[in-house]
Amino acid sequence: MNYRMNNQDQTLAGPKRRGPVATWCVVVFVVGLLVRLALALALPNHRITQLEKPEPVQIALSLLATGRYADAYGSGTGPTAHCAPLHPILLWILFEMFGTGARGALAMTVFGSAAAAAGFALLPAVAVAGGLGLSSGVLAGMAGALLPVNFWAQTSGSFDAPFTAAVLAALCLLLCRAWAAARFTMFEGAGIGVAAGFGCLLNPALIPVLAAWSIACVVLYRRRLFRILAFLAVAAVCVLSILTPWALRNYRALGSLIWTRSNFGLELQVSNNDMMTADLERNVRQPEFALLHPYLSPDERAKVRIVGEAAYQRSKERQAFAWIRSHKLRFLQLTAQRFRLFWFPNMLRPWQSAFESALTLLGLSGLALLFWKRYAFAWVASPALIAYPAVYYLVQVSGRYRLPLEPILFLLTATLLPGILRQRSYATGPPTMPIGRV
Repeated sequence: MNYRMNNQDQTLAGPKRRGPVATWCVVVFVVGLLVRLALALALPNHRITQLEKPEPVQIALSLLATGRYADAYGSGTGPTAHCAPLHPILLWILFEMFGTGARGALAMTVFGSAAAAAGFALLPAVAVAGGLGLSSGVLAGMAGALLPVNFWAQTSGSFDAPFTAAVLAALCLLLCRAWAAARFTMFEGAGIGVAAGFGCLLNPALIPVLAAWSIACVVLYRRRLFRILAFLAVAAVCVLSILTPWALRNYRALGSLIWTRSNFGLELQVSNNDMMTADLERNVRQPEFALLHPYLSPDERAKVRIVGEAAYQRSKERQAFAWIRSHKLRFLQLTAQRFRLFWFPNMLRPWQSAFESALTLLGLSGLALLFWKRYAFAWVASPALIAYPAVYYLVQVSGRYRLPLEPILFLLTATLLPGILRQRSYATGPPTMPIGRV
């Protein structure tokens, strides 16, 4: 079975092709950044001069004040791995430069807006590298730049979602280039592995995506299995090399070899009990939520101080699994509801919910079209769409959790327009890469 992926030399290698692609990437980035900043300044409820202080910001403030990666739940809660380290460290650098007052809050908004804009700005390059054509990438990138419907997640900067969106788009670009060239050199494997390693230090939800891409790579290029396995092995070694210093730090500071972040047990228990629903935004408005999470509960913070974060997280994990075993039907109901809320979220305004739901349906329709027409980019997009949200089916869901997938959904939606894929065949060269028969 043949799948279309344009030869790398026909897409990105020549200067005539690189020029328009780079130009459009810059244009989309500038438009996306300006739109987000304009809305942040114009909307009265978006307090860009007041510093939000969720766990990543708390850790950054601890680094600024004490030099310790600690106190995710408030002062005195001790060393932490609640968040993967890259985002809090970036915020710490930002606060070092701009302070923690109004200038620091504004800088965080600009930082988050720039990351979200970058995720969409990469789409022209991803589309060309993936054989979809420049037109589809420009259309998707500009649509995403001009329509920041998932607005708060794209501008706050206090959570990792916009940064994860940019990293996931960058990884899609690197993977498309590797598949199009089909050389699978050790150097390419090392480059993807280093990028993926830093991505995992930003958000470990990328790890299942990397595993799914590896499986897809083996399936599609099975005739070159030895080279593929060597390529993937080099990438895996690079990922582990990037993660190891952080894991060793956690072993010294917390007494446990934590490779990315420690909070899965806590989030699982907070999400699966007799009081909570599947919707995070609804849960945080309930008084019971403040009884469960150490960020809000003095009693839970005291437990963290007494036993340490690693032991506390393990105890929360045991509580969660005990509840799941004794409430199997309720857990399945919550899981189904979380699946629905991830793909069809309840946003603040009904029109936002309708837009996000339409984006899901159109994006999945575009993916089906790519499989039907045997475009190899379907094998880049589908593992991300399947693997990335898997962990979020187990914990309470927020609209910001899906933001990293939205650039991919915009790109898949663009392929539905008449003439887009047909134009690709003539504009960027013939489909010369019969994946699976190489």
